[in-house]
Amino acid sequence: MKVLIVDDTNTDRLLLKLHLSKMGFSVIEATDGQEAINQFVLNAEDLDLILIDVQMPNVNGIDAVKAIRDIQKQQKQEWLPVIFLSASAEDEAIEEAITAGGDDYLIKPISQKILAAKMLAMQRIADMRRRLVESNRLFEEMASTDYLTDVANRRSFEVLLTHEMSASRRGLSCLACGVFDLDKFKAVNDTFGHDAGDAVLIAVVERIKHVLRQSDVIGRLGGEEFGIILPNMDINEVLVVFDRYRSAIEESPIVHENVEIPVTISIGVTVFNGGNETKEELLKRADEALYEAKETGRNKVVYRP
Repeated sequence: MKVLIVDDTNTDRLLLKLHLSKMGFSVIEATDGQEAINQFVLNAEDLDLILIDVQMPNVNGIDAVKAIRDIQKQQKQEWLPVIFLSASAEDEAIEEAITAGGDDYLIKPISQKILAAKMLAMQRIADMRRRLVESNRLFEEMASTDYLTDVANRRSFEVLLTHEMSASRRGLSCLACGVFDLDKFKAVNDTFGHDAGDAVLIAVVERIKHVLRQSDVIGRLGGEEFGIILPNMDINEVLVVFDRYRSAIEESPIVHENVEIPVTISIGVTVFNGGNETKEELLKRADEALYEAKETGRNKVVYRP
């Protein structure tokens, strides 16, 4: 575990550090409440526990923990265990500490055996917390990622599009949005089977990702239809860039189980006009351009301003 020790008394702080280091814990130190807040902000992702004295000059332990809990709430961080340290054994002092956001309360001078037992319990909590954080991360990833192609799903894509539209408004930059789908994809499934169809979708996405910039976004909107967001674009380059994606798919067949499957895509492209335009309006315009591309021969890019 990584533990933040907060105590303005040098001997108490160093003694705690010595005990915890012997137990194999990594220790960060702070000498008052404000420094504790600063250290928390710097190390929040790595911290497993805070041991903090109640009575300190400037910012005391109670106020520091209240501030830390507020930061956690604002940034939607997972709960971090806090143990208060104090020479007071009064019921009111213990109640105030727990109400402020503490999880336990140790009375000074602290017995080494009690400290070791508390740290063992906190180690268990830290392990459970890490598993919870990892599980939540995986659930969030699953909720925002297409299960087959590992790109943004429709919900996540639309959230990202809204974000990029806001950024474009603030920065007065060009935002391009494209929608593409695979030409005659039903024939691929009917001729080669659904496993081959899945393999084709995965391969198409990989080819597109290979030529995307780091800031660009690709998402699966459903079936064989995908969306692409290109922020900070030169409006004169929009068609050139999207035609590069089309060419990347057309240039060679996709091979599945030693069978070559020729694939092409049709793309509808538009740019964000700013103002009060909604993502629905932007996507509708790109969809209309895609429809035109398919109706006028497929394997082409159609731009609709």
